[in-house]
Amino acid sequence: MKFGEYLRHKRAERGWTQPEAAARAKIEQSYLSKLENGKSIPSGDIYHRLVDAYRIDAQEMVGVLFPGELDRLREIDALRDLLLKRSHEDIQTPRRLLIAGLVALMIGGGIVGFSQLEPARAVTQYTYQSIGVIAVNAPLDTDIAPGAPGAPGEDEQTKFITQMRGPMFTEQVPGGKRVWNLVGSDVVVKAPPYRWALIPGIALIIGGLGCFFAAWQWR
Repeated sequence: MKFGEYLRHKRAERGWTQPEAAARAKIEQSYLSKLENGKSIPSGDIYHRLVDAYRIDAQEMVGVLFPGELDRLREIDALRDLLLKRSHEDIQTPRRLLIAGLVALMIGGGIVGFSQLEPARAVTQYTYQSIGVIAVNAPLDTDIAPGAPGAPGEDEQTKFITQMRGPMFTEQVPGGKRVWNLVGSDVVVKAPPYRWALIPGIALIIGGLGCFFAAWQWR
């Protein structure tokens, strides 16, 4: 949008005639007509009168005017300072996005690498069973009477471990001890212990790529 079109649009928003708008800005109607038609550009003093009369938001105006129009208005001190600030921000923001994206990619890649430190592997899993709790000083082959606390079927437990502990071992528990008997073994695939790290790692990588895309699209 050209500056003259912007003025015309603002005047129409407020429902002013050209003579009324000129009176409010304390300028000649003919001069306002030249401004609206793009035949002239305002001086610093006239610009401030227009801003006060139209209640112009300079940030909004700079965002909608054509770059060529902004170049024409650079002689106005207030606008020149604003344009320099915007130019600095336009340089700094993509730079920050690029740095953030690079950091996210590095951290995400490191986390993904960490998740692969120990791959999945096959291990032998041993199955032990205990039919119940017996007294601490009872022989290991002591039978548990039916209906008694810890009788078979009432307190039977199964344990799966990856370390072979022989055909039988004992374990101290509240109220006595348990006798664990080896009843079988299977080969199972153990999942990587750090597989959970893939989720935050991939999320960071996607976020880093998003930062690069935003920096590329930044205007």
